[in-house]
Amino acid sequence: MAITLPEPVKSPQDKRFYRHIKLPNQLDVLLIEDPEMASAPKDEDDGGGIASIEAEVSEDEDCDDSEGEDEGEESAEDDGYDVPRRGVKKAAAAMAVGIGSFSDPDDVPGLSHYLEHMLFMGSEQFPDENDYDAYLQSHGGSANAFTELEFTNYHFDCKPDALYGALQRFSQFFVAPLCKADALEREVNAVDNEFSGVQQDDTMRLAQLRCHTSRDGHIYRKFTWGNRKSLVTLPAEKSIDVRSQLVQYYKQHYSAERMCLTVLGGEPLDTLQKWVTELFTAVPSGSGPRPEFSHVGLPFTGGRLHLMPAVRQGHQLTVTFQLPSLLTAYREKAEDYISHLVGHEGTGSLLSALKAAGLASSLSAGVSESGYERNSALFVFDVTITLTGAGLHAAPGFGLATVGPLFGYLRMLRTMGPQRWVFDELAAIANLKFRFAEEEDACEYVSRLAADMPHYAPEHVLCGPHLYDNWKPSLVSDLLDRMTPASARFDLQTSAFTDLVEQQNVLSQPGASSGTEPWFELPYVSVPLSPELVKAWEEPSEAMMQGLSLPLPNHYIPTDFSLRSSIADANESTSQAAQIKEAAATLLKGISMDDQQAANGASSSNGHVAIEPLAAPPLLIADAPGLQVWHKLDSTFGLPKAVAYVNITSKAAYESARAAAATHLTLKLLEDTLCETTYLADVAGLSYDAWPEGLCGIEIKVEGFSHRLALLISTIVQQLISLKADPQSFDRIREALVRKYENANMKPDRHASYLRVRALKHLWHVDDILLELKGLTPAAVQDFLPSLFRDTHITTLLQGNLTVEDAMEIASSVRAAIPGGILPASERPLDCVTMLPQGCSLLHRAAVKNPEEDCSVAEVYCMAGPNETRMRAKLDLLEQLLSEPFYDQLRTKEQLGYSVHASTRLTHGILGFAFVVVSATHGPGHLDERIEAFLLSFAARLETMSVDELDDNRHSLIAAKTQKDHTLVDEADRNWEQISNKRYDFLAREMEVVALEDITLEELQEVYKALLVPGGSERRKLAVHIVGKPFPEELTSAVPDGCLMLPDIAKFWEESSKYAPVVGTIPSLGA
Repeated sequence: MAITLPEPVKSPQDKRFYRHIKLPNQLDVLLIEDPEMASAPKDEDDGGGIASIEAEVSEDEDCDDSEGEDEGEESAEDDGYDVPRRGVKKAAAAMAVGIGSFSDPDDVPGLSHYLEHMLFMGSEQFPDENDYDAYLQSHGGSANAFTELEFTNYHFDCKPDALYGALQRFSQFFVAPLCKADALEREVNAVDNEFSGVQQDDTMRLAQLRCHTSRDGHIYRKFTWGNRKSLVTLPAEKSIDVRSQLVQYYKQHYSAERMCLTVLGGEPLDTLQKWVTELFTAVPSGSGPRPEFSHVGLPFTGGRLHLMPAVRQGHQLTVTFQLPSLLTAYREKAEDYISHLVGHEGTGSLLSALKAAGLASSLSAGVSESGYERNSALFVFDVTITLTGAGLHAAPGFGLATVGPLFGYLRMLRTMGPQRWVFDELAAIANLKFRFAEEEDACEYVSRLAADMPHYAPEHVLCGPHLYDNWKPSLVSDLLDRMTPASARFDLQTSAFTDLVEQQNVLSQPGASSGTEPWFELPYVSVPLSPELVKAWEEPSEAMMQGLSLPLPNHYIPTDFSLRSSIADANESTSQAAQIKEAAATLLKGISMDDQQAANGASSSNGHVAIEPLAAPPLLIADAPGLQVWHKLDSTFGLPKAVAYVNITSKAAYESARAAAATHLTLKLLEDTLCETTYLADVAGLSYDAWPEGLCGIEIKVEGFSHRLALLISTIVQQLISLKADPQSFDRIREALVRKYENANMKPDRHASYLRVRALKHLWHVDDILLELKGLTPAAVQDFLPSLFRDTHITTLLQGNLTVEDAMEIASSVRAAIPGGILPASERPLDCVTMLPQGCSLLHRAAVKNPEEDCSVAEVYCMAGPNETRMRAKLDLLEQLLSEPFYDQLRTKEQLGYSVHASTRLTHGILGFAFVVVSATHGPGHLDERIEAFLLSFAARLETMSVDELDDNRHSLIAAKTQKDHTLVDEADRNWEQISNKRYDFLAREMEVVALEDITLEELQEVYKALLVPGGSERRKLAVHIVGKPFPEELTSAVPDGCLMLPDIAKFWEESSKYAPVVGTIPSLGA
């Protein structure tokens, strides 16, 4: 019989119900009942699903790629309104198994990761390798897993009514997986491809170098990724049966008492408990508690500097302190106290001092959530400093000029002693964030909770990360005493590695050594720090401590949490409801009466699921020369938060590559000037971002607690219009932006996407912007600013806990503050999209930007034409039908690469479809051929598809399109996407769902044959090939028959026919 544990403390905003139990086999289970999910409409049919291969798309986490600035709008268009606010939520579950890469056998590195892959390959009850993925695919779901050092996390989501079936299949991962011998070879390819994808990632390279240079015999000294060499070649040389090792490892470690399961569904807790008991009690137990590593000692030797080459341009110094494991000290959060102060960016901070000295452009400090830094062996506290060129070379060299002020700051903290007010401020902010927490993505939520469960008391499973309720100054002092120069490790990643090592004659220094990390083939040099230097840091001089102080109390912490919707006048609410109804009628205009009834909740004539209106649109409350104001008072999320978008359209912002460079640099100068203020706001839950938006000028986004939002917007705008290009900081800021552009397109898939978009719309090449950027001076930027603001148009969206009056006051103050004249509508720049030639296949080739990059990419794009509702519905339904077979064929069966995906694209109102494969083992020409072969073969599959299969997928796509927004920001982002791109299709999803109801198989077959199949009558193909290091011959190989080479994308765009700019009609929504 299950044991019930104490109920978790939850946020007042959390309407879900929780139950924490332990099954008879000691499996730890957290059950979550979401009443909103239970009340959501259910499909009468149990089938259907939207493909979600997001696990393999692996969206680039590195936000420093400059092409993100250019590609960002198109990405927003592609993904912007896929997730409406109201409708069906997703159920989800996650299992965290308390074993990870720390426990890999020494002779089979990466075995834990390999096992993670193999558990997806079928079980005794469900032997088909694709059964689990296919079930989720057909029920609106997705799945993923990851291997950490001390646990392995498996998770999925699906339509709520498919949860039991998903749990049936999921439970068998931990009861009776097959680990079939014939699947081993295919999955080792997947593991190998995954490793190939990170070999040129600076973060992963540093992590592996730290593993390689750990003490002999320490558990850190491992290769945790696994690849073909570690899992096949080396074991074979030692006559090791890897499958036997895999099965034995599973039996030894995958034991119920080491597992934590989280299940989120709409069913009552009693039902969820019944299901879990039925399905997971069979998980074997008896291996004892999860391994614990507090006895292993510290991995790193202090007092040494490790130099390594960086893939990306720039220089980064990481100072590493080894602290005892603090997993059980979550109520004290002493490491967070130190992190808050060392990583602070306000007045008197370490970063401010380093910036003022011209040594660094950014700094971060603390213990990350990664298993490498936070585990039962130790906590690794990193201070990572992004160096300027001057900071790299300043005496004593190697970036170490920044270390003196760091130890000066630490000495100041020790001397002043732990400050209770700082802890209380952190506690207050954390309490606010927990009290007003917004709902997370279902899959991310259960995955995080399952991983957290072993480290928190049952009652603290939800609130533990936000809990500051045990002030323990002695622990803070103890940690500070451990953060000494002699015990610290130093790692310098620099793109100047070779020159630096040779010029400084590093290897001639006493005790210096060089080596190569064998798995990443990463050269490095290790140098002991001189005793004199260490002593100087132990007793910092006054110069090292100059300008350093504790931060001031944070005046951005909100104190007003009243909800404007609860105090709004009843007449205003009634008026808004009427306007929303009018908006729905306006936006659904042209749809048949029967379909309008379906969209408003009545049963449709064909008996399919009825669709209710989705999120109410924002209202246009002002549309005057030079100013357009959109507003929506939130009454859904019930939080004292708001989101503000401000677009400043100026023709001068993007009229040349030089203007684009000056605009971007202006925003970076603004960011630096505001840093000490906006950092305080960010800590208090109010953040801002500003970026160049191509022809649309400048965009600013502020989000968070609404109390101080107007103050922050005013501060940002006032600083922008009065900005001065300070010569003292100019070079440092420009250098950081230069690095950003130098690192653009470093990842091959990003590179391919950038080139495709550049062929479709007007973009100044990042290299041209970079060239202009390098020549800009403070005077040049100062001269540019008046033209930037000479004639402007302001568009705003203010959504959330703001009344109409609040919105008008904020927007009017922005308009009044911006100098210059009004930019009339007739002069506002609009993006035009290339009309690809019909019946022609275009090809553009480019080499990878990083010459050491093994991965190649083929991106095949087929243009469909203007964004008409029914065509969008057809393409989305085709995506639903083919994306999983595409992934299964090219990734699972043919093993072409780890990243394989297909999706509908929307570029400034023009629809298309993109197929992408990233591979380290095949060139882009072969990848293109296999994509084309799949498209031909899928035509036959579509011809024989049953109506039932189509309807299953249709229903799941409808369910996906009625997914609930998780946060206010999600909803505001969708609304802003419609406003900023001038489409104004706020009810686009309702219209598309109505269209989906009666699309026939014959229509899909016709569209597929015409647009996607090679040789189709209306096919417009553009292929982008990014050629990796192993395939240089492909840059000059013969052009395939029927293809037209595009050597110059810019010239192609200039000479091509264009679609007319897509501009929607602004509904008459406002007062």
